[in-house]
Amino acid sequence: MNDLIRLIFSSGLSKAFYDTFFVLGFVSVLVGLLWYGKKLKFPPWKIALTVCTVYPLVVLWMFIMFWMESGFTTWGGNNIVRIFVYVPLIGLPVAKLLKLDTKKTLALLSFAPLLVHGMSHFGCIFAGCCQGYPSSFGIYNPIFQDIRFPIQPIEAVTAVAIVVFLLWRAKKKQYEPDGYEYPLMLVLFGSTRFMFEFLRDNEKMFWGISNLAIHALFMFVVGLIWIFIYHKRRDASKKTVT
Repeated sequence: MNDLIRLIFSSGLSKAFYDTFFVLGFVSVLVGLLWYGKKLKFPPWKIALTVCTVYPLVVLWMFIMFWMESGFTTWGGNNIVRIFVYVPLIGLPVAKLLKLDTKKTLALLSFAPLLVHGMSHFGCIFAGCCQGYPSSFGIYNPIFQDIRFPIQPIEAVTAVAIVVFLLWRAKKKQYEPDGYEYPLMLVLFGSTRFMFEFLRDNEKMFWGISNLAIHALFMFVVGLIWIFIYHKRRDASKKTVT
């Protein structure tokens, strides 16, 4: 694997591989949501239109957030951890226009950020970004030209593992969403990503906590509050019915 990374870097193809995985991230979302949308009995054309509308808007918001965080000096910041919390705010209005059920739409959207991360983050291996600390084992980093802890594939595989868990949970419920899918995803991904940030060799703000760790902690907290409020409302509605 390390020899392959060296060969790709020496051939000047690192950026091409990174961009390829970024495109594959979009493809994985489109294919994955079309498949799951079928389980929810959504028309395929509405799923495709939702993805093709929401995806670029989410990417744009990701870039804008990084631009603001950099003090309006740097455009870019291709890291979707920033936008996990905001996907429903962008996706639900589009779904409403298409007359898609809100609860089912949230269940559908819960897979999107994970699928992007699970696929596109493998591209970071070849570009040398999002690197771990220098290590006696791991992945060759073409930027620092040394061996780094393999945090990129660990993060990617974790995202895929959460997708598998959500699919297992959905299957148990016979693909009938209960409203907990998206906040549960935020809690699972936010908590794991917060811990993984301590294994990454990036700029820290305080106490070894990075900017992206703050975003991960934020999504974890939002997920917990979301679950708590939703659970309270469900209990209240049950009492009203009885």
